[in-house]
Amino acid sequence: MVSLVRSEDRRPSKRVFPLLQNLDLDSVTFANIQSVGDPITIQDMNEQEMYDLVLVNLARLVCSGEWDGLLSAGGGGAVGELLSVGPPSASYVYDLTGQSQGSQAANVAFPEDTMYLIPFTIPVDSSANDLRFSIASGTFDGTFYLSIYSRVEANNLPSERQGTTSASISSTGDKTVAFGAGPSLGANTMYWAAVSWERTSGSCSFGGGYYEYGRSGMPILASSAISTNSGGCLTYSASGAHPATLTQSSIGVFVGAAPKIRLQADAV
Repeated sequence: MVSLVRSEDRRPSKRVFPLLQNLDLDSVTFANIQSVGDPITIQDMNEQEMYDLVLVNLARLVCSGEWDGLLSAGGGGAVGELLSVGPPSASYVYDLTGQSQGSQAANVAFPEDTMYLIPFTIPVDSSANDLRFSIASGTFDGTFYLSIYSRVEANNLPSERQGTTSASISSTGDKTVAFGAGPSLGANTMYWAAVSWERTSGSCSFGGGYYEYGRSGMPILASSAISTNSGGCLTYSASGAHPATLTQSSIGVFVGAAPKIRLQADAV
């Protein structure tokens, strides 16, 4: 037998509608709904309040055309984000390029004033301590810049700088550049690591890795042959320090081996 609840028998939540009544469905956010429902315990007496929270959130999704809080529990993560493996210890080094690396390239020309951007995720909430990369060869002197960027939710492209650091370097080999105040990174959230250099003199090359066997969905240039290595990373022209915000229309694509970048981070 189907039992229907009559409108006159329904008892709306005493906080969901009163606290949200001055907001329109096209402007209310998941954060608004989350703040109203937090805290709430899972028990019979709160059944109607949970119904009302779900009802308002579904109505919000229909009006705004987005799905924050339904697919990602409010975390803002994209369905297509990269997967990463849990660290064996609280402090750990992540091979960012190696998350989807297919093969390696020892020496790749490293032009000045060009940012190379690598997408990555980490499996736990962490605080970034340093970024690491390799200068394979060259006689040079210059300032190297490294940064971490958040992504645009609509297209996953890099956008806002979360943390940045730099160092004067004039020798080859593996390099570690620490953050003065490392950015906080969310678990399983897509970020972009960036590296570039401003030349004082000379030239150099970086140690790189290819993406061609690893992850689908990396943009490539339409003119690149299918038989060649492709989908290296994204690029951005920047003289000196990395900009706080990247202009989406200025982001380019580098076909070939991307710089190998590692991140050392502490779980929080």
